[in-house]
Amino acid sequence: MSNAAYARIATAQAAVGAQYLKSGRYRLEVQSIRTKDGFKGLSAIAEVKVVTSERTQTNTEPTRPSLITSYVENLSDTKKNGGGRFKAFLMALAGAEENEVTPDFIAKFTEAKQAGAFLLVDCEVFPKTLPEKDGRPGKVIEGYRWSNVSPTDSELATIEAKRATAKLPPLADALA
Repeated sequence: MSNAAYARIATAQAAVGAQYLKSGRYRLEVQSIRTKDGFKGLSAIAEVKVVTSERTQTNTEPTRPSLITSYVENLSDTKKNGGGRFKAFLMALAGAEENEVTPDFIAKFTEAKQAGAFLLVDCEVFPKTLPEKDGRPGKVIEGYRWSNVSPTDSELATIEAKRATAKLPPLADALA
């Protein structure tokens, strides 16, 4: 192997995006939310840290606590409704109604203010079978059911402290 290859491996970020949530019930802490225009089109990506996990499928070990995983939706194919699924995630994260999720609202979560950073959200990941296509059985994918977490006063203090350490504005300022 060449020195250039060693340098590329050494300077690469380890396995980002390769780790996804497996079937299970989770409490997650959002690390960041962003959009990315890549080779598969436009995507919305939430990096989340597993706080707690619970088995829901007998044959699947859930993703273990402390791991950082990616929740990714492709936004390019409107028929697949990735935008709608990511909107459901943002609604659960913020405790927002659908009509509140405007482009300005989304920008508060995906741009520099990172209004969602360190907020908690609950999620159940479950196997979902797609309809059969061209006579072939439907593919099994992961479905996500998101729910809001109202932080306690001590959790809110922890969130604000983590935001300060990460040099992010206080939540009230990020959401203003």
